[in-house]
Amino acid sequence: MASIKVGIVGTGGMANAHADNFKKIPGVELRACLDIVPGRAAAFADKHGISVVANQLDDLFSEVDAVALVTPDRAHHAGVLATLRAGKHLLAEKPLTVSLAEARDVAQEAKKAHQRGQVGLVNFSYRRSAALQKAIALARAGKLGEIRHAHGFYLQSWIATPIWGHWSNEGWLWRMQTAAGSAGVLGDIGCHLLDLATAVTGEVSEARCSLSTFPKLDPDGAAHTSWNGVALDANDSAIIELRFRAGGVGVLHTSRWATGHANHLRLEVHGTLGALRFDLDRSYDELELCLGKDRNKAIWQTKKQKPAPSMWQRFVRAIKRGEPEQPDLLRGAEIQAYLDACERSALSGKWEQVERL
Repeated sequence: MASIKVGIVGTGGMANAHADNFKKIPGVELRACLDIVPGRAAAFADKHGISVVANQLDDLFSEVDAVALVTPDRAHHAGVLATLRAGKHLLAEKPLTVSLAEARDVAQEAKKAHQRGQVGLVNFSYRRSAALQKAIALARAGKLGEIRHAHGFYLQSWIATPIWGHWSNEGWLWRMQTAAGSAGVLGDIGCHLLDLATAVTGEVSEARCSLSTFPKLDPDGAAHTSWNGVALDANDSAIIELRFRAGGVGVLHTSRWATGHANHLRLEVHGTLGALRFDLDRSYDELELCLGKDRNKAIWQTKKQKPAPSMWQRFVRAIKRGEPEQPDLLRGAEIQAYLDACERSALSGKWEQVERL
C-alpha cells in the first residue's frame, strides 16, 4: 500500500501531539496543514517537515488521504462534515461536536461515509490504555455479572495551580470561556470520563448533573470572573450521576480545581460476579481484578496487560485494513448525547433522559 498522506487542520498545541505521533508510524506522510491564524500553519509546517501549507480546506483535501481535525470545539461540526463529504478518512478531536443536533448531523454523514469505505474515529486518547481494553472485554464477556455500581474521576489542577503555566495563557484561557466555544470541564475532559466508564458499563438511560464555576485566582489572590472583558463562565467542576440501561448506577466527577492532581483518571466498576479498577495516573497497563472466589474475601489481584496501540496507530491500522475501529464517529455522537443530558440536567436540577441519536 502507498503511504497514507495526512493533513492536519488546526495547528495549535494539541496538533503537535498529532504530528509527533503520526511521524512515528511507518507508511504515514505528514503532507499538509491548515490554520486560520496567519503564520501559525507555516511555523507548524516548518517544525514538523510538512511540505504543503494550505489556504483553505479544499486545497488541503486535494493533497491528502486522511485528515486530523484539531480545531476548537465549535468548529468540529463543519470540519467533520466537510472532511467526510470530501471522501477523506478522519480522526476528529473530542468532543465530536458542541450539541446533540450537530452530533446527529455527523452520525448521518458518518453512516454514509462508512458505506463508502471511509474510516472515522474520535480521538478519545485514553483508549490506548491496555487496562481499559481488557476491562471492556471482561465486562462484555459477562465476567463481572450484572453491573450494579461504577464510580470514577478525572482530576486536573491547572486552574488552581500554575502546573502547566498560568490559566490566562492562550492555550488555556479559551477553555474557561463559553464565548470561545468551550463546554467547560464537562465537555473537555468529562467526555473522556464518560467514554471510559460507559465503554465498560454499557449505555446510559438517564443522567443527573451539577456544574460549578468559580472565580479564577491570580498569584496575588485577586479573583477574576472575566479576563480582558470576556467572561470566565465555562464550568470548572462537574458531578454526574448515571443510570445504566442494563441496570445499575454510577457516579463520576471531574474538576480543574483538584490541587495535587496534574491529570488523574481512575475508574472502578462492580458487578454481581466481580469487580475491576484501574488508575491511569499509576499505569496504563495494570488492571486490578476481584473475580471468582477472590470476591468472597475482597482480594484484588493486579494483572499486567500488553501495551495497546495509540489512537493514531488504531486510525492508521483501520485505514490499512479497511476495517472499523472504536471509538468511531457514532460513538462520539453517543457521548455527545450523554453530555447533552448532563447539560439539560444542570439547568433543570432533575434526572434527564438520554435522547436517542
